[in-house]
Amino acid sequence: LKVAHTAPRHGRSHRLCTDIAAARDPLRKAAMALSMLDTPLVRGHNEAYLPPIKDGAQAIQLLSGPAVMALCVGLQALKKSLTGTNTSDLYQRVWKCISKAEARDKAGRIVQYGCRAMQGFLAHMSPEHPLQAWKAAIAEIQTTLAWARRTHRWGKEMPHIPKFVKALTDGDILEASQCMVLITFLIQDHMYWLLKVGLLKFQNYTAIQWHRRNLRFITLSHVLNFSLCARAIMRIKDKQAKKDPAYTGSDQAVQKANSEIFDNKKMMFRYVLTFIQMLHVSQVKQMDDWYIGLMGMMSAFIDLSKQWA
Repeated sequence: LKVAHTAPRHGRSHRLCTDIAAARDPLRKAAMALSMLDTPLVRGHNEAYLPPIKDGAQAIQLLSGPAVMALCVGLQALKKSLTGTNTSDLYQRVWKCISKAEARDKAGRIVQYGCRAMQGFLAHMSPEHPLQAWKAAIAEIQTTLAWARRTHRWGKEMPHIPKFVKALTDGDILEASQCMVLITFLIQDHMYWLLKVGLLKFQNYTAIQWHRRNLRFITLSHVLNFSLCARAIMRIKDKQAKKDPAYTGSDQAVQKANSEIFDNKKMMFRYVLTFIQMLHVSQVKQMDDWYIGLMGMMSAFIDLSKQWA
């Protein structure tokens, strides 16, 4: 009876010790993992979650990120209290737009050419002007954005290759020429990227010389695109003259025709702007950065507006 009575007590004690050991085991593993780190994770190091505070400026720097996060959350909570909902049509449209790679590229181009414009303005200001202190930073932003956009340009020629072959098959020389020149520019732009990072070497061209030569191709592409838009407008007007029901005979058809004509005229204006920009950037014709930058912002905004719809 004594043995039968003590055995269960011993079993409960053993299970309790096992449970305690199991609970401690993750803690031991965590402690061992932390001891294997080269720098403290939580505190005691300048890069830890809770670094030692040396002065007030460092405290402000450390709190800047959480403060912006708290501000965003606070604004969202205020929006919820005022409208009774967390959703916003404008917010969703903005997010839908910037989630597109093409939209982010054009937004980056607006900032890139904005920096070019600012450098142009600074060139006409006195050396003592307070904004001159930001000149190097502005140039760095422009260069960084240009290379970021160029890096994400890989593969951008892919949709134009089937379009090129189709134009050749249909005997559309103008469309085929535009596709051919654009594809060539994009491929040679990738080669410029490879030259810049040192994976490719040309005996007769530096990276920047290759880039400026390649810009002459995109300049020609803008001329061909302008011609395609002009041809599209003439074709629409010709169909209207022939009473094509797709463009005449009803308010909806006329509205469609007017909309397509307006879009083509807008793109023609865009191609005039980009043509002038490329003449300057390729150094075919030296102009002034301030108005070239403004032209670049305008043309990029036109492209961005197409992604907003």
